[in-house]
Amino acid sequence: MFLGAGGSFLIGPADESWDLVMLVRQSSVQSFLDFAADAAYLAGLGHRTAAVADSRLLPLIERR
Repeated sequence: MFLGAGGSFLIGPADESWDLVMLVRQSSVQSFLDFAADAAYLAGLGHRTAAVADSRLLPLIERR
């Protein structure tokens, strides 16, 4: 849904900044869990882990 440049936090740790932010919409929690357990995804996980120094995963539920 969104991919953009990061930077320093307006409100947050002064010594932490993000270079990239990505927002992904999943149709359900189960859909995400299925993706995270997919053999093709898991096969490439080592590359993803090696490519980033740090990451965050923040599950959100849309309020209507």
